[in-house]
Amino acid sequence: SYVWAAAAAGYTTFRYDRLGTGLSDHPADGVNVVQADTDVEILSSLASLLRSGGLGGPAGGYSKILLVGHSYGSVQATALLSRYPQAADGVITTGFSSYGSFVPLFLASGLWSAAAQAAPFRSAALPSTYLLPAVPQASAINLYYWPGYDPALFALDTGTSQPVTVGVMFTLETVAGPATAFRGPAMVVTGAQDFPFCGGNCYALQPPDNLTILSATGAALFPNSRFSSYAPQLTGHNVNLHLSAPETYAVMLRWAGENGF
Repeated sequence: SYVWAAAAAGYTTFRYDRLGTGLSDHPADGVNVVQADTDVEILSSLASLLRSGGLGGPAGGYSKILLVGHSYGSVQATALLSRYPQAADGVITTGFSSYGSFVPLFLASGLWSAAAQAAPFRSAALPSTYLLPAVPQASAINLYYWPGYDPALFALDTGTSQPVTVGVMFTLETVAGPATAFRGPAMVVTGAQDFPFCGGNCYALQPPDNLTILSATGAALFPNSRFSSYAPQLTGHNVNLHLSAPETYAVMLRWAGENGF
Protein backbone atom coordinates (compact mmCIF):
# COMPACT_ATOMS: atom_id res chain seq x y z
CA SER A 1 0.00 0.00 0.00
CA TYR A 2 1.46 3.34 -1.06
CA VAL A 3 -0.70 5.00 1.60
CA TRP A 4 0.82 2.85 4.35
CA ALA A 5 4.33 3.47 3.03
CA ALA A 6 3.73 7.23 2.95
CA ALA A 7 2.25 7.20 6.45
CA ALA A 8 5.24 5.25 7.76
CA ALA A 9 7.47 7.96 6.27
CA GLY A 10 5.54 10.65 8.15
CA TYR A 11 3.25 11.94 5.41
CA THR A 12 -0.42 12.78 5.78
CA THR A 13 -2.38 11.27 2.91
CA PHE A 14 -5.84 11.97 1.55
CA ARG A 15 -7.50 9.58 -0.87
CA TYR A 16 -11.01 9.15 -2.17
CA ASP A 17 -13.19 6.89 -4.31
CA ARG A 18 -13.83 8.42 -7.71
CA LEU A 19 -17.41 9.05 -8.77
CA GLY A 20 -18.86 5.71 -9.82
CA THR A 21 -16.43 3.62 -7.75
CA GLY A 22 -16.14 2.27 -4.21
CA LEU A 23 -18.29 4.04 -1.62
CA SER A 24 -18.94 7.09 -3.80
CA ASP A 25 -22.21 7.57 -5.65
CA HIS A 26 -22.85 5.54 -8.79
CA PRO A 27 -24.98 7.83 -11.00
CA ALA A 28 -27.37 5.95 -13.26
CA ASP A 29 -26.10 7.87 -16.29
CA GLY A 30 -22.66 6.43 -16.89
CA VAL A 31 -22.33 8.23 -20.21
CA ASN A 32 -23.17 11.90 -19.68
CA VAL A 33 -22.54 12.27 -15.93
CA VAL A 34 -19.53 10.13 -15.04
CA GLN A 35 -16.98 11.55 -17.46
CA ALA A 36 -13.32 12.54 -17.35
CA ASP A 37 -14.11 16.25 -17.18
CA THR A 38 -16.38 15.69 -14.17
CA ASP A 39 -13.65 13.73 -12.42
CA VAL A 40 -11.07 16.47 -13.00
CA GLU A 41 -13.36 19.13 -11.54
CA ILE A 42 -14.10 16.95 -8.50
CA LEU A 43 -10.35 16.60 -7.98
CA SER A 44 -9.97 20.37 -8.31
CA SER A 45 -12.61 20.95 -5.63
CA LEU A 46 -10.96 18.51 -3.24
CA ALA A 47 -7.54 20.11 -3.76
CA SER A 48 -9.04 23.53 -3.02
CA LEU A 49 -10.65 22.22 0.16
CA LEU A 50 -7.32 20.78 1.31
CA ARG A 51 -5.67 24.15 0.68
CA SER A 52 -8.32 26.05 2.63
CA GLY A 53 -8.68 23.63 5.53
CA GLY A 54 -12.17 22.62 4.49
CA LEU A 55 -11.33 18.93 4.86
CA GLY A 56 -9.68 19.10 8.26
CA GLY A 57 -5.98 19.02 8.91
CA PRO A 58 -3.91 21.96 10.17
CA ALA A 59 -5.55 25.32 10.81
CA GLY A 60 -5.71 27.24 7.57
CA GLY A 61 -5.22 24.14 5.43
CA TYR A 62 -2.19 22.37 4.03
CA SER A 63 0.64 24.56 2.77
CA LYS A 64 2.01 21.86 0.46
CA ILE A 65 0.15 19.32 -1.64
CA LEU A 66 1.88 16.50 -3.53
CA LEU A 67 -0.55 15.00 -6.03
CA VAL A 68 -0.16 11.27 -6.68
CA GLY A 69 -2.20 9.43 -9.30
CA HIS A 70 -2.21 6.07 -11.01
CA SER A 71 -3.17 5.38 -14.63
CA TYR A 72 -6.46 7.22 -15.16
CA GLY A 73 -5.69 9.05 -11.93
CA SER A 74 -2.47 10.24 -13.57
CA VAL A 75 -4.47 11.49 -16.54
CA GLN A 76 -6.62 13.42 -14.07
CA ALA A 77 -3.60 14.79 -12.22
CA THR A 78 -1.99 16.07 -15.41
CA ALA A 79 -5.28 17.55 -16.59
CA LEU A 80 -5.76 19.29 -13.24
CA LEU A 81 -2.33 20.93 -13.40
CA SER A 82 -2.89 21.86 -17.03
CA ARG A 83 -6.04 23.75 -16.04
CA TYR A 84 -5.10 24.89 -12.55
CA PRO A 85 -1.29 24.89 -12.17
CA GLN A 86 -1.50 26.19 -8.58
CA ALA A 87 -3.71 23.30 -7.44
CA ALA A 88 -0.70 21.29 -6.20
CA ASP A 89 2.96 21.88 -5.44
CA GLY A 90 4.28 18.67 -6.95
CA VAL A 91 3.03 15.60 -8.77
CA ILE A 92 3.87 11.92 -9.11
CA THR A 93 2.14 10.12 -11.96
CA THR A 94 2.32 6.33 -11.93
CA GLY A 95 1.33 3.87 -14.65
CA PHE A 96 1.44 6.69 -17.17
CA SER A 97 3.24 8.36 -20.06
CA SER A 98 2.60 10.73 -22.93
CA TYR A 99 2.87 7.81 -25.37
CA GLY A 100 -0.69 6.99 -26.38
CA SER A 101 -0.20 4.65 -29.33
CA PHE A 102 -1.09 1.54 -27.34
CA VAL A 103 -4.07 2.95 -25.44
CA PRO A 104 -6.56 1.95 -28.19
CA LEU A 105 -5.16 -1.60 -28.10
CA PHE A 106 -5.49 -1.57 -24.31
CA LEU A 107 -9.13 -0.53 -24.63
CA ALA A 108 -9.77 -3.29 -27.17
CA SER A 109 -7.90 -6.07 -25.37
CA GLY A 110 -9.65 -5.25 -22.11
CA LEU A 111 -12.69 -7.18 -23.35
CA TRP A 112 -14.87 -4.65 -21.57
CA SER A 113 -18.32 -5.90 -20.67
CA ALA A 114 -21.21 -4.68 -18.54
CA ALA A 115 -20.04 -4.95 -14.92
CA ALA A 116 -23.37 -6.48 -13.93
CA GLN A 117 -22.62 -9.40 -16.25
CA ALA A 118 -18.87 -9.66 -15.67
CA ALA A 119 -19.15 -9.59 -11.87
CA PRO A 120 -22.82 -10.06 -10.89
CA PHE A 121 -21.91 -10.98 -7.31
CA ARG A 122 -20.74 -7.41 -6.65
CA SER A 123 -22.06 -5.29 -9.52
CA ALA A 124 -25.52 -6.66 -10.28
CA ALA A 125 -27.25 -3.34 -9.55
CA LEU A 126 -25.07 -1.24 -11.85
CA PRO A 127 -26.37 0.08 -15.19
CA SER A 128 -24.93 -1.37 -18.38
CA THR A 129 -22.77 1.76 -18.86
CA TYR A 130 -20.49 0.57 -16.02
CA LEU A 131 -17.80 -1.76 -17.39
CA LEU A 132 -15.35 -4.42 -16.21
CA PRO A 133 -13.10 -6.84 -18.13
CA ALA A 134 -15.12 -9.89 -19.11
CA VAL A 135 -12.37 -12.35 -18.11
CA PRO A 136 -9.33 -12.15 -15.77
CA GLN A 137 -6.97 -12.92 -18.64
CA ALA A 138 -7.66 -9.47 -20.09
CA SER A 139 -6.33 -7.88 -16.91
CA ALA A 140 -3.32 -10.19 -16.94
CA ILE A 141 -2.37 -8.97 -20.42
CA ASN A 142 -3.04 -5.30 -19.79
CA LEU A 143 -2.01 -4.74 -16.19
CA TYR A 144 0.56 -7.35 -15.14
CA TYR A 145 3.96 -8.70 -16.16
CA TRP A 146 5.00 -12.24 -15.27
CA PRO A 147 6.90 -13.28 -13.17
CA GLY A 148 6.84 -9.96 -11.37
CA TYR A 149 3.66 -10.55 -9.37
CA ASP A 150 2.02 -12.97 -6.95
CA PRO A 151 -0.83 -14.94 -8.60
CA ALA A 152 -2.79 -14.84 -5.34
CA LEU A 153 -2.69 -11.05 -5.34
CA PHE A 154 -3.73 -11.03 -8.99
CA ALA A 155 -6.77 -13.14 -8.08
CA LEU A 156 -7.64 -10.75 -5.25
CA ASP A 157 -7.32 -7.77 -7.58
CA THR A 158 -9.51 -9.17 -10.34
CA GLY A 159 -12.07 -10.25 -7.76
CA THR A 160 -12.45 -6.78 -6.26
CA SER A 161 -11.66 -4.39 -9.13
CA GLN A 162 -13.87 -1.35 -9.61
CA PRO A 163 -15.77 -0.48 -12.81
CA VAL A 164 -15.15 2.29 -15.30
CA THR A 165 -17.94 4.01 -17.20
CA VAL A 166 -18.52 4.35 -20.91
CA GLY A 167 -18.46 8.11 -20.35
CA VAL A 168 -14.94 8.02 -18.93
CA MET A 169 -13.72 5.79 -21.77
CA PHE A 170 -15.10 8.14 -24.41
CA THR A 171 -13.78 11.34 -22.81
CA LEU A 172 -10.24 10.34 -21.79
CA GLU A 173 -8.59 12.32 -24.56
CA THR A 174 -10.73 15.42 -24.05
CA VAL A 175 -8.92 16.32 -20.81
CA ALA A 176 -5.40 15.48 -22.00
CA GLY A 177 -2.89 18.26 -22.38
CA PRO A 178 0.50 19.49 -21.18
CA ALA A 179 0.84 21.25 -17.83
CA THR A 180 2.96 24.00 -19.34
CA ALA A 181 2.28 26.56 -16.59
CA PHE A 182 3.03 24.12 -13.76
CA ARG A 183 6.50 24.73 -12.32
CA GLY A 184 6.58 22.34 -9.39
CA PRO A 185 8.59 19.11 -9.43
CA ALA A 186 7.12 16.24 -11.42
CA MET A 187 7.88 12.54 -11.49
CA VAL A 188 6.58 9.67 -13.59
CA VAL A 189 6.81 6.12 -12.24
CA THR A 190 5.83 3.48 -14.76
CA GLY A 191 6.66 -0.22 -14.88
CA ALA A 192 9.41 -1.01 -17.38
CA GLN A 193 7.05 -3.50 -19.04
CA ASP A 194 3.90 -1.34 -18.88
CA PHE A 195 1.61 -2.28 -21.78
CA PRO A 196 -0.99 0.53 -22.06
CA PHE A 197 1.47 3.42 -21.89
CA CYS A 198 4.72 1.87 -23.18
CA GLY A 199 3.70 -1.07 -25.34
CA GLY A 200 5.68 -3.34 -23.02
CA ASN A 201 8.97 -1.43 -23.22
CA CYS A 202 9.33 1.92 -21.47
CA TYR A 203 12.96 2.13 -22.61
CA ALA A 204 11.95 2.39 -26.25
CA LEU A 205 13.42 5.50 -27.89
CA GLN A 206 11.09 8.07 -29.41
CA PRO A 207 11.88 10.21 -32.45
CA PRO A 208 12.96 12.84 -33.20
CA ASP A 209 15.09 13.28 -30.06
CA ASN A 210 15.69 9.58 -29.25
CA LEU A 211 14.41 10.01 -25.71
CA THR A 212 12.97 7.08 -23.80
CA ILE A 213 9.19 7.10 -23.47
CA LEU A 214 9.34 8.31 -19.88
CA SER A 215 11.92 11.02 -20.59
CA ALA A 216 9.82 12.19 -23.52
CA THR A 217 6.85 12.39 -21.16
CA GLY A 218 8.60 15.03 -19.10
CA ALA A 219 9.39 17.13 -22.16
CA ALA A 220 5.87 16.78 -23.52
CA LEU A 221 3.71 17.19 -20.42
CA PHE A 222 5.84 18.95 -17.80
CA PRO A 223 8.18 21.17 -19.86
CA ASN A 224 8.75 23.73 -17.10
CA SER A 225 9.09 21.31 -14.19
CA ARG A 226 12.08 19.69 -12.54
CA PHE A 227 11.34 16.24 -13.95
CA SER A 228 12.38 12.73 -12.89
CA SER A 229 11.35 9.25 -13.97
CA TYR A 230 11.64 5.72 -12.63
CA ALA A 231 10.82 2.42 -14.33
CA PRO A 232 10.80 -0.58 -11.94
CA GLN A 233 11.90 -3.81 -13.59
CA LEU A 234 9.68 -6.88 -14.03
CA THR A 235 6.71 -4.58 -13.57
CA GLY A 236 3.65 -4.06 -15.72
CA HIS A 237 1.02 -1.36 -15.59
CA ASN A 238 -0.23 -1.98 -12.06
CA VAL A 239 2.89 -0.85 -10.21
CA ASN A 240 1.15 -1.15 -6.84
CA LEU A 241 0.52 -4.88 -7.13
CA HIS A 242 3.88 -6.13 -8.40
CA LEU A 243 6.64 -7.51 -6.22
CA SER A 244 8.68 -4.40 -6.94
CA ALA A 245 6.17 -2.16 -5.12
CA PRO A 246 8.12 -1.68 -1.84
CA GLU A 247 11.21 -0.47 -3.71
CA THR A 248 9.04 1.67 -5.98
CA TYR A 249 7.46 3.35 -2.96
CA ALA A 250 10.89 3.93 -1.43
CA VAL A 251 12.03 5.68 -4.62
CA MET A 252 8.88 7.82 -4.73
CA LEU A 253 9.14 8.87 -1.10
CA ARG A 254 12.85 9.57 -1.35
CA TRP A 255 12.11 11.81 -4.34
CA ALA A 256 9.40 13.57 -2.32
CA GLY A 257 11.83 14.31 0.49
CA GLU A 258 14.51 15.54 -1.90
CA ASN A 259 11.99 17.96 -3.42
CA GLY A 260 10.88 19.58 -0.20
CA PHE A 261 7.87 17.50 0.76
